[in-house]
Amino acid sequence: MVEVEKSFQDTLVGDVYEIIVQEPVVIRQGTRIKDAIEEMLRNPASHVVYVVDDDMKLIGAITTAALLELIGYKVGVKGASALSFYRFMRDTLGDEIKDVVQKMTVVRRETKITDALNLMIKNRWDALPVVDDKDRLVGELVSLELFHKGKDLFK
Repeated sequence: MVEVEKSFQDTLVGDVYEIIVQEPVVIRQGTRIKDAIEEMLRNPASHVVYVVDDDMKLIGAITTAALLELIGYKVGVKGASALSFYRFMRDTLGDEIKDVVQKMTVVRRETKITDALNLMIKNRWDALPVVDDKDRLVGELVSLELFHKGKDLFK
């Protein structure tokens, strides 16, 4: 039987989320920021480090933007402001990831990629975590996968 390619609107996250990133970058709570950066460098196609518990349930994420901002604070690129207190607290707390982890909306294999695209645009995210029915992290949908599927929309 010949498989007919789905239109962009009918494509599901499960149809495309493994094109670029085979395994998302994963760390555990308590990991230091330096180690989170090391893990991200091992998989440069990923732009997010996901923080999970021992059952692989998603706790949150650290984006490349957040890590770049922290590097900016460390080297003084980010000037003194209301965030100076945050910088002081972060330095005092030993640069643990808990200080930069943010909550992210998840998608599932059954989610339409148009819904995932809407989440990415609305939140200015470059990637979304893909979870199973028990909220365990099983993958990552990155914008490059949407580009791969959406390029044919432009003639």
